[in-house]
Amino acid sequence: MNPGNGRGVVSSVSSRVSRKSSETVPDQFPVGLRVMVVDDDPTCLMILEKMLRTCKYEVKRCSRAEEALSILRGNSNGYDVVISDVHMPDMDGFKLLEQVGLEMDLPVIKCGDEGSNSWCL
Repeated sequence: MNPGNGRGVVSSVSSRVSRKSSETVPDQFPVGLRVMVVDDDPTCLMILEKMLRTCKYEVKRCSRAEEALSILRGNSNGYDVVISDVHMPDMDGFKLLEQVGLEMDLPVIKCGDEGSNSWCL
């Protein structure tokens, strides 16, 4: 997920929907969302944490998928979403997704790369 090494980039996507001029759309993120971020790249963890904290999210960083899984098993109700890199040395993001899906009801966002094209699911 490090933009410098082609391992993936998290980006925001905005869509335009035609609205009546009298309609207003709140321009806010849900404050206090509890997010676990998992990536073996410390620079990526730092950047993503900073971005998420800007949105007023509570962030827990993990550099190893096994560590993240252990923390989640101990307190799965303590998090609202997990953002995980796909390519990590101890366990890939797909395996982490499988374990989280089998053991707890948490959404997982997987980020990785397909060649030089970065993507997030």
